[in-house]
Amino acid sequence: MTETAAERKARLRALREEAAAADPRIAPPEPAPAPAAGEPKEPNEPKEPVLKFRNYMPRDEELQEGVMAAVQVEEFAPVEVAPHPLIASEEVDDEVGVDALLPQKLNADLRRDVAQKMEKLERRTQRAMLVLMQEEEERRNKEAEAEV
Repeated sequence: MTETAAERKARLRALREEAAAADPRIAPPEPAPAPAAGEPKEPNEPKEPVLKFRNYMPRDEELQEGVMAAVQVEEFAPVEVAPHPLIASEEVDDEVGVDALLPQKLNADLRRDVAQKMEKLERRTQRAMLVLMQEEEERRNKEAEAEV
């Protein structure tokens, strides 16, 4: 039941070849590519890692082979951009500036957004104060009646 990977690959390759021979529309299987320089030749053989040193200078002579050459960055040339024609022309009103765009009062928009809530709270506060004054007046009247 346990077959090795090589046996399984060979069996699948044979099946593909048989299918290609029976049906001409099926392309024949491509031969297995030859292993690259860094890859192992045997499937079970571990491949060697390739070390590359970009920012590290090893002291060992064997590791000096992996040192990569420093990359030279091109000189930065600033880009000159022509101003927009409307901005460059002198017909632009000087009145339209940052100061003209700012609100007259810095928190005017906040006051506008909170105005309805503040009115509602003000009405509630007035009602609560009225109830407290009425209760205080009733308490005083009861004290005055108790003294008489």
